[in-house]
Amino acid sequence: MEQEVGRNLLGKLVVSGKTIDSFDIAPNSFADMTTMNSTDAVTVRLFDIVSYMFEKDTKIELSVKNLHKNDVFLLVFGGWIPCSFIKNNTILLADRNIVSEIVSRYQNGKKKKDKPADAFDSIFLNNKVSLDITAFVLEGNEMKIPDNGMIDEQVASVTKSLKTALPNLNITKYPNGNGYYYMFRDMLAETILKRMGFLQNVASKLNKQFTEKSREAAVKLVFCSAEELQLQKSDIAVLLALLRITMVGKKTAAQLVLKDSQVYSEVDSYNAVCDLSAIELLVNMHNFHVGNRTGYNVAFITKDKGLSLFSSLLSNTTVTGSNDGNLNVRASITGEVFDNDPVLVQMYEDWFAGKI
Repeated sequence: MEQEVGRNLLGKLVVSGKTIDSFDIAPNSFADMTTMNSTDAVTVRLFDIVSYMFEKDTKIELSVKNLHKNDVFLLVFGGWIPCSFIKNNTILLADRNIVSEIVSRYQNGKKKKDKPADAFDSIFLNNKVSLDITAFVLEGNEMKIPDNGMIDEQVASVTKSLKTALPNLNITKYPNGNGYYYMFRDMLAETILKRMGFLQNVASKLNKQFTEKSREAAVKLVFCSAEELQLQKSDIAVLLALLRITMVGKKTAAQLVLKDSQVYSEVDSYNAVCDLSAIELLVNMHNFHVGNRTGYNVAFITKDKGLSLFSSLLSNTTVTGSNDGNLNVRASITGEVFDNDPVLVQMYEDWFAGKI
């Protein structure tokens, strides 16, 4: 039975009339998202609940109607959660499409259209989040790695637009100002270019329906191109390409992110790489705030269905260590996305184990 979920005037979660001061939530999976996209409903699991209305150590499992089906997705480390269950003190990484939604929806802190408040409004009208514009600034308007001048222009423009829409919105600021975005750009630039080159090499050749024979040839192409561009075997761009080959069905998560075509441009590759960088930014920021016990939660909000599905594939995520400034992250991918092809699965296992 579906239960009513909302927020009170203080921004606290209210479930079936009972107010919850704080809580933790188990991330939902890829299977949960595909189910939600077809039924509008999703099962949510809450724990570490703090509320005088619930006994200590109470755990809640409830079915809720997701009012943002195919519209807005909230990605977290290890999966995703419905927008209604965003936690207070969240640093919210915003996709460009979310910034556009905020600007078009609000004016001077109020909705432009007289419509009932929804879960999106509960996020941005209760002022309990800090909006991080890093992903927005990195992608830019010109679909290429931004220089310092482009970054400065983007930060000034988006800040003005957001403050016009929501004057009280907290936009995340860093001690070194725009220097933070310069540093982030410099840290990613080489990897971005390598991934772009890799995707431009393989994407047009993956724009097909695969047979058992053609799959093996495509996988070997991906392996060769990854080695040519000196990408790590487990690089997220390599994983995207391999999943494009093996995921079953039309318009799969991998295909929606890659957006492969017979004529695959530099802009296409840049868009896809920025999407992948957003997932990595989410993981890195989560690890930083957990490791430093800052008390902040981290989430990424987007209207991109493909990116959301792809990110939700990476379940049971754990950080296993770091190497040369890069995090080593282990994640499980549900077996239901693969066709019944044990030869191909063995090729993948050998590749990631370094046997190929």
